[in-house]
Amino acid sequence: MSDTDKLSLLKKELAKKSDKGKDKSDVDLDAVQNIVSKLKKKDGAKSDGSGYAVVEGNLKELREIIAEGKLSKLNIDTETKLVDSSDSKLEKLLIKIYKPFQNVITGIVKLIIKNQIGRKIAYYIYSANIKRSLVQHLVLSVIFSIVISFIVSLGFFLFFTFVSPLFLITLPFIFFGMLVLLIIIFAYIVPMQKAKRIGVMIDTELPYALRHISTELQAGIGLYNVLQSIAKNDYGVLSDDMNRTVLEIENGTDTKTALRHAALRSQSQNYNIALFHIVRTLNTGGNLAQTINGVAESVSFDLMEEAKAFGEKMNFFGIIFIFVAIVLPVFAVILGAIANAPLGTDGALFLPGVMSPTTLSLLFLVAMPIVFIFIIYYIKIIEPKV
Repeated sequence: MSDTDKLSLLKKELAKKSDKGKDKSDVDLDAVQNIVSKLKKKDGAKSDGSGYAVVEGNLKELREIIAEGKLSKLNIDTETKLVDSSDSKLEKLLIKIYKPFQNVITGIVKLIIKNQIGRKIAYYIYSANIKRSLVQHLVLSVIFSIVISFIVSLGFFLFFTFVSPLFLITLPFIFFGMLVLLIIIFAYIVPMQKAKRIGVMIDTELPYALRHISTELQAGIGLYNVLQSIAKNDYGVLSDDMNRTVLEIENGTDTKTALRHAALRSQSQNYNIALFHIVRTLNTGGNLAQTINGVAESVSFDLMEEAKAFGEKMNFFGIIFIFVAIVLPVFAVILGAIANAPLGTDGALFLPGVMSPTTLSLLFLVAMPIVFIFIIYYIKIIEPKV
């Protein structure tokens, strides 16, 4: 038999198999049923039973889509998914306005995702370990912004109605200005601040955790077991972050890669330095316990230097506080007493009309509390978390 005849026979066999398979689905329904059962079991473990009907409906729809290959049947109930991803009663209440403003919210979310700020928000969500996807976070942020902007605009509407109706034309600008500002705050600033706060809390526990790692490594315990020990012990958010690293390793990620991921997502510079030292030692070889112990000493020294610098700044703020809290009020009272003494023309000999009772009231009830609040807030910001 020639090669041409062999090729013809092969083509006929393939054609027969193709004709036989036309009436049958290419999808293994047993495999589909197995996938659906696993999903149902997984969702049932997370649910308290209240959303079982919704889960059952979604799984039935998923089964039909996979089995029949009809992607057009996929209809995601966004509102239900947002409710399931939220634990706050307030959020679940506000999510109800999603459908009436669905087109507006979707347009704003798409606009944010297409810009560079969308990537930054996604990074801070990952860094802050927020249990939501980027789209869910943006949708909730836009909903909160719309509600608060509406309430503020309503307040201005009532105020302008009684004071000066002419200013009602500014309401659209107030609403859209508040909307943009609040979207930036809720979508971007809130996760960024949460991620940075986690970084500060990691710095607080880091020296103790590094010494823990060094001690166990010197005792001959493997690095993976040491990381598990840090994740299980009470080191606050550091244990939580290390638990994420351990889960990555257990899911097949290389140890060095998982440690790099931990360093990249963390806002703690000292933690990043420690992790990169560990990775570098694993790559080049060396005494890992000694390396970590050296990093722990360096981190402790940096924290002590921050505490000393804070003490020096507090000496300066102590002088300012004495002047604002003691000298300035006494000085203002003396000037007010002289200015309002019942002597001379119209009872005013010194600073007429300047140190009046109204001025003194504003000084003691408005200006000084604002100054005190600013000083306390600034000190709270620069205070080292040791």
